[in-house]
Amino acid sequence: AAVVEGASLVDGASLALSSASLALSSSATSLPLALGTNADVATLFSVATFCPQPLWLLMILAPKWRVTKAVVGSWWPVVGLSLVHLAVVLISATQTDGTAPILDFAKVFDATGFPFDDGPQRAMVAMMQYPNFVSEEWPHVLIWDFLVGRYVWLDGINRNIFTPHSVLLTNLIGPPGLLLHFATCLLTGRGLPPVQIPGDD
Repeated sequence: AAVVEGASLVDGASLALSSASLALSSSATSLPLALGTNADVATLFSVATFCPQPLWLLMILAPKWRVTKAVVGSWWPVVGLSLVHLAVVLISATQTDGTAPILDFAKVFDATGFPFDDGPQRAMVAMMQYPNFVSEEWPHVLIWDFLVGRYVWLDGINRNIFTPHSVLLTNLIGPPGLLLHFATCLLTGRGLPPVQIPGDD
């Protein structure tokens, strides 16, 4: 649980701000020392989109199957998907004008008029014109969703709680799936997942 809570904190403004510096317009060309091309980024986008889906199906349709436990229970799928995301970031960073949208992205965190001004939302919408920004943000979301879905599944295995509905919802829309799992835990009398925080010595 502590891992997921930490991940949620990391998945905030600071991480998004650093990743935004890697966005790219579709017309940009590679630098002489580029690690890859825009075509590579597009390929990795597809990999990050489709490769996690069999893992989701295992957690939803066969949560207690030994194959599911062996595959999804390992850290390797998370590591592999994270490496795909890292490759998108590094390749995008070595493209011409790869850091150009960072000033535009800063507008997303402009708190002027908070909370009623729609400027931050409009700024985020404008960022979506950059293909490599989309290619970074999409795996960013998918991998965190998978990490949370895996956490829900593991909690279900460890405490014998039904989780397919919660895992499915996590795959579809993210955080509400975690809330559904918490509700399931409470309604079944199991209580919320334990939080393990080491005490001071």
